[in-house]
Amino acid sequence: MTHIRPAEHTDADEVFALLELFATSYRPSRAAFDRNYGRLLTSMAPGETDLLVAEDNGQVVGYALATRFLVLYANGSVAQLQELVVTPPRRGAGIGRALVGAIADRARAAGAVELTVPTRRARDYYLALGFTETATYRKLEL
Repeated sequence: MTHIRPAEHTDADEVFALLELFATSYRPSRAAFDRNYGRLLTSMAPGETDLLVAEDNGQVVGYALATRFLVLYANGSVAQLQELVVTPPRRGAGIGRALVGAIADRARAAGAVELTVPTRRARDYYLALGFTETATYRKLEL
């Protein structure tokens, strides 16, 4: 049975392996990951970030990363799902749905008024989960 829980320091290797599956526009750097992973775990304490893992039989089979921030246009805090990945052999088993549900629950409990996700590849997946299209994102490399 799959269990959703906050990520821990000991999950780093498994999370990085999943990150390598997730990232297509970027090339994950293990050195950068090692610098940032602990920072993400620390930012969960004040409630700015949720990094959750799906664990099955002691193995991490998926993760979700979301951030929360206060905005004026939505009249409150908005949560944004930045990363969601499930190991290929376990896709289609409801693990991604469970991770998104857990992220939404935590955002709701923290007072967020909406959960957004910037994506092109998984548009239909998120529409099937009840998300609606609201914007197109652009980025500026810094």
